[in-house]
Amino acid sequence: MRVLLINPYSGGYYYRLGAVYPPLGLMYISSFLKRKGHSVTLIDMNVEKFDLERFNFRDYDVVGISTDTVRFPVVERIAEKAKAQNVTVVMGGPHATAYYNEILRRGLCDYVVLGEGEKAFSDLVESISSNEKYPLIPGVAYMKDGEVVALPSRFLENLDDLPFPDREKVHLYRTKFAGERATSLITSRGCPFNCEFCSASQFMGRRIRWRSIENVMDELKILKKKGYGSVVFFDDNFTINPKRVVNLCEEMLSEDLRFKWWAFSRADELLGREDMVEAMSEAGCRMLFIGFESASDEVLEEYGKNLKSDIAFDVMKLLKKYKIDVFASFVIGALKDTRKTIEKTVKFAKKLKASIVQFSILTPYPGTVLFEKLKHLIVEKDWRKFDGTHLVFKHPNFSPRELRRLFMKAYYAVYTSPKLMFKRGIPFLVRLLSHREAYSL
Repeated sequence: MRVLLINPYSGGYYYRLGAVYPPLGLMYISSFLKRKGHSVTLIDMNVEKFDLERFNFRDYDVVGISTDTVRFPVVERIAEKAKAQNVTVVMGGPHATAYYNEILRRGLCDYVVLGEGEKAFSDLVESISSNEKYPLIPGVAYMKDGEVVALPSRFLENLDDLPFPDREKVHLYRTKFAGERATSLITSRGCPFNCEFCSASQFMGRRIRWRSIENVMDELKILKKKGYGSVVFFDDNFTINPKRVVNLCEEMLSEDLRFKWWAFSRADELLGREDMVEAMSEAGCRMLFIGFESASDEVLEEYGKNLKSDIAFDVMKLLKKYKIDVFASFVIGALKDTRKTIEKTVKFAKKLKASIVQFSILTPYPGTVLFEKLKHLIVEKDWRKFDGTHLVFKHPNFSPRELRRLFMKAYYAVYTSPKLMFKRGIPFLVRLLSHREAYSL
């Protein structure tokens, strides 16, 4: 079968700041399909030209499109064009998984793949090639006789069984980290936490599944041969298993795999594990992304973070000792947030003196606990506004305009501090404020 996989144009926060990483999910699916003998073309609209109006979808038997919430309007247009040329269209990704019922009833696509896509999508392609229109495949949904048929998805148990991501087009990506050419990989799937605003545990499951250290090392060796000097570990929670992290770092050192890298972590997983932090630093860790979220413990409780704000400074002190920078993330606009608590959070963020600070406006994404909690209050119908920079629901304390002003003031307050102004604040603010379509007041 001839399969086309499309990663839609993002235009989101990281894209605007120049951090564009390859779509690992589609790359895994591509490799999986190629191993089954199918012909696969993967197009990433973020790094290559794609003329939707003139594109000939008839060259393919199946078109698979990945979508999160903010990109869904783009995906709708792609799907419409493909279906108009009588091509079978499949959607997948977090938004499609959460909204499959509405998507199918609107006739936007023929099938939706729920959750992890490798096996479900591959089995679906096999069924389509056999002219089986209504296959009973776990993780595949479709319309039949006016009703939606959906079998629950199944998570892959042994991630080592997956082929490495298809990196045929890696030359198109120009992202750098710490001065080195950078790419991404993932060593685990799943997250045991259930933060209200995050869909990771719903999409990938709350039970963590790990690749073996040997399997990860084999991929890192390939990346080194391809000329990469930097990687980002896109695990939802890289540091949740300290012993495994230490083992991986020791293997990287013993194999002389010198990368500068960063990963996602939680503040409470670092305290009391100085051995892990030291091992990460020695193995090339230069930054950790940590969601501190708020200076208010009451707000943290609302978010379901299950941690206290006051540990942040101890975490910063520990990481500074081992020369690991911090990408500190904060979310404003909790139901319990007031102007006073947001101002407290901004002052807190400045005092932390993290290398990079990110603020987002609380956004109820489909598939999250927060969405179910707030769906009766959602007033914004344009999915493009679900980008973390707009208030999309009726808030008890703020209007959309007022919260946007506080959002911009937060960035201005932090990035005009002496430390960040000279380190990276001025270029950050220039790029941020130049995108008026996303950040206009």
